[in-house]
Amino acid sequence: MKKAICLILVLAGLNLNSPQVFSQVFKNDISFPSEIYLLSDVQNNIFIQPFIKRWRPYDSFVRFSSLTIPFSFRGEKVASVNKPVNGKLKIQLYDGDDFNVVKTIESDVKVGKMGIGESEVVIQIIGDSFTQGGFFRDALLVKGYTPKLKMVGLRRVNDERDQFDEGRGGWTLERYFNITKKPNDAYNGFWQPQGNYRYWGSTRFWKMANDFRKNPNSNIATNKAWEFNDSYNLSKYDSVSRKFNENTGFILNPKAGDIQFDNDKNSFVLFNGKNWEPKNDTDFVWSFQYGKYLSMWNIAPPHMLFEMLGLNDFRHGINHDFQNWNNMLMQMKQSYLAAVPNGKFVICIPSSSCGIIDNVAGDFTTMQNAAMWEVRNNIINTFDKQQSDKVYIVDVAASIDNEKGYQYIDGIQKGNPHPYPNYPSMGISIAAFIQYQRFIKQNN
Repeated sequence: MKKAICLILVLAGLNLNSPQVFSQVFKNDISFPSEIYLLSDVQNNIFIQPFIKRWRPYDSFVRFSSLTIPFSFRGEKVASVNKPVNGKLKIQLYDGDDFNVVKTIESDVKVGKMGIGESEVVIQIIGDSFTQGGFFRDALLVKGYTPKLKMVGLRRVNDERDQFDEGRGGWTLERYFNITKKPNDAYNGFWQPQGNYRYWGSTRFWKMANDFRKNPNSNIATNKAWEFNDSYNLSKYDSVSRKFNENTGFILNPKAGDIQFDNDKNSFVLFNGKNWEPKNDTDFVWSFQYGKYLSMWNIAPPHMLFEMLGLNDFRHGINHDFQNWNNMLMQMKQSYLAAVPNGKFVICIPSSSCGIIDNVAGDFTTMQNAAMWEVRNNIINTFDKQQSDKVYIVDVAASIDNEKGYQYIDGIQKGNPHPYPNYPSMGISIAAFIQYQRFIKQNN
């Protein structure tokens, strides 16, 4: 391939010795965190496509090796480990023409032992539609890999009664740093006014959430009371919606300092101890306040906070500036650790494989994969090797099969960028992290 590029450049009359020419020639790359978490006694898959900059078979190759890790399979697309042990994993990128090693990465393998744990472990996952759809459910709540696990949040996990998350479909990281006040805008409890104030969301949202809780089929059965997106955002608040008056949407038994957005008056209102008085959002200073969120909703502090966002932020374009996104992520981390000093803030690498190009939505998935690799690389370059600061990376993306991990109907890939058939495997790396941390605690 490189020889062909050089021939094209010569025929075009370009000087091959010009640094400007070679700076524009694409160079492949791989990006992988310094630690990878595998779970004992299950098949752990590490797919190449999520961590190689461009998937170009025969132009570039990736090889896995280790003196300690017993691979069950190593192929051109994936390496599998069924009986992992702690050790070192070596990943090398080869040039497809001369078979020279272009890059070598070594990663420490940390093995979590499934099924151990006699005391309760509390976790939370903040995310987008992957979290709302429960990508983690099979590994964390169904298979028994992580016993005595308690998941906390405001939204009920799909098909679970007493497990909760903080997933909101279509959300970006930035949306968690904004006020939710529209009637159908899924309430976000993290963005709060500073001082002795508590923001409980919009009145019409909670009225509609209670209506939906009492009659979840209303959008289909009776006059299509809600559009799909409304029901999507209103659902899963089954427990917390009961804190609000079903007719007005105002919080029951308000206290001085409580704030809501009154949709009927199109105004923020503050309870002064006796009455609700109109206010502007500019009357308050807003910020991400994890501790206030926990205390307002009486939520058990999670031992581990998993964050899995970025897909909606970046997949539709390339050449992003990540500075603002990274800053928000650090604000989230700092706010969490201020509230839970012994906690662990875990950045999950989001899907860097969005499927093949043949899909109903018509998404330019090849470009999306390239965009999400840049997100992946940014996360690793910015936040890797910060365990001493209680920041960890879990490579959820590496478990996604970019082709077979997606739904196929009549030979066409559907559901992009959601690898629904791959969801059970995606949760394994999170289960491995939880169980590894349990093992450390148990043996200290």
